[in-house]
Amino acid sequence: MKITDIQFEKMTFTFHEPFKIAFAVIEGYDTLVVKLSTDEGLAGYGEAAPLGFVTGDNLDTALALGQEYRQMLLGQDPLAIARIHQLMDGAYAGNTSIKAAIDMACYDIAAQKMGVPLWKYLGGSDPEVVTDVTLGMDTPERMAAKALEWVEGGFTELKVKLGEDPGTDLARMQAIRKAVGPHIVLRIDANQGWDVKQSIRMARALEPLDIDLIEQPVPDWDLEGLRRVRDASLIPVAADESCHSPMDAHRLTGCVDGMNIKLMKCGGIYQALKINAVAESAGLFCMIGCMGESKIANTAAMHLAAATPNIRKVDLDVTFFAEGAQVRGGFTSEGGRCRLSDRPGLGIDVDF
Repeated sequence: MKITDIQFEKMTFTFHEPFKIAFAVIEGYDTLVVKLSTDEGLAGYGEAAPLGFVTGDNLDTALALGQEYRQMLLGQDPLAIARIHQLMDGAYAGNTSIKAAIDMACYDIAAQKMGVPLWKYLGGSDPEVVTDVTLGMDTPERMAAKALEWVEGGFTELKVKLGEDPGTDLARMQAIRKAVGPHIVLRIDANQGWDVKQSIRMARALEPLDIDLIEQPVPDWDLEGLRRVRDASLIPVAADESCHSPMDAHRLTGCVDGMNIKLMKCGGIYQALKINAVAESAGLFCMIGCMGESKIANTAAMHLAAATPNIRKVDLDVTFFAEGAQVRGGFTSEGGRCRLSDRPGLGIDVDF
């Protein structure tokens, strides 16, 4: 099989309401959809959704590099995914979002070629995953009301964005726990918003609230700070912005309890599997998350989660905030319980 064409199209998705995290307010996202065609009539879809302050690239650089990769990859076998990555990495370092787009399109084609959904191609046996849904920062009262709204909609796991004043952050979590009761899973993500001392104080103050996870409490470069927080906390601590690659995963062993894999950060499924292998070999769990992707990349990540037992926590919720009509299929959901399609590949249709 050979790649005969790679096409690109920009799409825009707007959130139903602005979404606030520790270092930004996000109102929507632009994304670059990739269609990879082959000489056997199979076509695979992928998506580049860069977020500059995390991935270091943007939509224009993703498109420019994608067009260069098109010339490089024409005639290559899309099933030789390791070779595809060698060529991309050999030409340009970083730029992980466009690499992720091409990667997931290749995996889409590979699973189609086998006639099975991607979760099964990757070795999975169960097409269902449970995702949390994320609360952006607001007043404690408004966040508690929003949390209750999501729970009444069928979600059993919530992830809460924090990382401002610790006193306000604690009030937010107390209000949310009181609103949703004791049986809802609560995770928090500080997005690098605290220093080490604040993080340790917060971890201890949050213990009575039965928090499932503290994600990236300190700056991404501060691995020693992560270790100090992890050692002082009874709540598991996970890295997000500190973990972009398998090499980062290796450096993080001994510093955290788990790692958040995001396809846009690491460059796709191929590298995500390596990160998970490093984590699992060190006895660490993985979660899988998203940033500003549409249903294309979220479906790819969901297939990976369904096939990978060590990915124990799922944060693939962005399509609940802004789902575009251009992308259909992939999975169905009832609250946070998602069931992947049994169609070959990603199981999606895209107006391209």
